[in-house]
Amino acid sequence: MNFDASALYEICQRLEDSHSKDSTDFQLCIDAIKSGDILAKKLAIQFTFRFFDLFPDKRAAALNALMSQLTVPDVEVRKLVIMGLPSTCRHNTDYVDQVGDVLAQLLNVDDKHELLLVKKSLSSVLSSHPKAALVAMYGAVVNAESVEEKLTILEFMDEKVNRLLNGELSPLMREKIAAIYKTMLVSAALDEAELILHSIGQLRQIAKDDKLSTYEAAMDELVKKGTELDAEERTKDNSEIFVNNIRNVVKLVLILSVRAAIRSYTMPKSMASYLFSKLEKLPQIHYSDRKDILKVLATVTYLDSYEEPDDFSFVIKLFDYLRKLLPDPTASTVIDDRYIDQICNGEAEVDFNEIEFQYLVNVIRVFHTMA
Repeated sequence: MNFDASALYEICQRLEDSHSKDSTDFQLCIDAIKSGDILAKKLAIQFTFRFFDLFPDKRAAALNALMSQLTVPDVEVRKLVIMGLPSTCRHNTDYVDQVGDVLAQLLNVDDKHELLLVKKSLSSVLSSHPKAALVAMYGAVVNAESVEEKLTILEFMDEKVNRLLNGELSPLMREKIAAIYKTMLVSAALDEAELILHSIGQLRQIAKDDKLSTYEAAMDELVKKGTELDAEERTKDNSEIFVNNIRNVVKLVLILSVRAAIRSYTMPKSMASYLFSKLEKLPQIHYSDRKDILKVLATVTYLDSYEEPDDFSFVIKLFDYLRKLLPDPTASTVIDDRYIDQICNGEAEVDFNEIEFQYLVNVIRVFHTMA
């Protein structure tokens, strides 16, 4: 059936004037949503929203027809639907999950004005039905395909819970959100891991203790995953396994760097064993990654912030690796504080990068103290 503006105005007038509303007229409005005539389409969308609550048996079909327009090329049509969606949840919660989920997904749209409308509509639904809307948004996070999409929704949730709901996020939802971050950290690419860590740091609804638990859980998973990769690498001569293993190490180091900055941290023996076992592979690792690994290893060694192994072989391996980078002292050189200060002041000819030099000095101080 072809629809035009005049026909739709007549339908609207009948629905406005009639005491006994005819669902057939409302169905015509629903059908007209998919009209090829843009003006008719826009009128049909507006009329469908206006009479949505009057026809309970037609609501599901009406909402599906409206949402089908969120993927059309015409941005003005999409905006019209986005603006009207909160009205479908005004008097009941039947469609909050569907509307909240879809609007949350749309937080990743490119058009700035369209995004502004999405945020306004989603905020409206969240204010009216906070619990149901948060559950819907959580579902959108779980189903989002990329880390960037997940973070966009999570950060919006965090902001709005703080501003609109006075920080009233249930303990269960906090746990669920923390679990999502942990899963992302374990499976993310390196560049994504840095984004995730930054996002966790900015969260207002997740307490510091919950953040720490998230880091620790992610690190436990990474150590377990790394141990499995080690075993696989020993049985297969596969460069891809090696690359994945090193990426796993670097992610662990990134988390450790953030984790240690929050409060004092003691590295568990299993993690120390895993990380220090990578010393022999450092020459094969890119400089940018190697310096981060060295920074963590030398820092925990210097601060003695790791669970002591049965012997000091871990420390010795790190020391030996870094010592080889220094020129051999002459037989008459006395290794004392003056010699260490000389190294610190750069008087020795050191043929390696600054970060390795800095932490070599730390380790030398440890051995000098132990002596």
